[in-house]
Amino acid sequence: MDWKDWGRAFLDLIYPGCCPICKSSAWQTDASYCCPACLDAIHWIRGSKCRSCGLGMDGASLGELLCANCREFVPSFESGRSMFHLDGVGRELIHEIKYEGVKEVLQDMPKFLERAEGFLEYVSGALLIPVPLHSRSLSRRGFNQSVWIAEALAKAAGNHTVTYDCLTRVRNTSSQTKLDRRQRRANVKNAFALKPGTCLDGFDRLILVDDVLTTGATLDACAKALIESGCREVGAATLGHG
Repeated sequence: MDWKDWGRAFLDLIYPGCCPICKSSAWQTDASYCCPACLDAIHWIRGSKCRSCGLGMDGASLGELLCANCREFVPSFESGRSMFHLDGVGRELIHEIKYEGVKEVLQDMPKFLERAEGFLEYVSGALLIPVPLHSRSLSRRGFNQSVWIAEALAKAAGNHTVTYDCLTRVRNTSSQTKLDRRQRRANVKNAFALKPGTCLDGFDRLILVDDVLTTGATLDACAKALIESGCREVGAATLGHG
């Protein structure tokens, strides 16, 4: 064993369980925070997608398909992309970021982009706008995971991809978790606005960034706030979809 191997062994002894997904030994590789095997186990979205929200349509081959949710409720944003389906492994990854505050997971964003087909091309060169928390929620939690995700995406994508935290949540809405589709839309209606002094001149592509897309109600409400301010091309990007 060289000194790096000894160092990892020492970390495993002092801080057992580092991979946020499987909780196995710390720092298995220099290039990955999560275990590579765990990253491979995530249900990454590849192939056919809903042309509106980007939901993976496994087994579908027609490029004009809409998912059931978008057939019922066409979102205001023009297009959407998500990296992975929000099933067991993907849900655990989101939980670590959103509820445990493990920002270090996002060090693997380049690895995420390698696995999520077409996602890098989608966000490259765009202005990434994180979905905001209400000031009370931000004060209680201490961070906004959507800001973290947008910053990690911009850094990994390069090519003049930048972030702009320019939206504010003007109403402290209740949790969307137990609400149905129509209730979610009503809950976040008119809940977002541009921050005073915001200037979006010169940006052709705006992409909203959040941790997950479920019904798309929150992202839709944010998109409406941007469109009402005069923005034209607004997209949406999330880590998980489900």
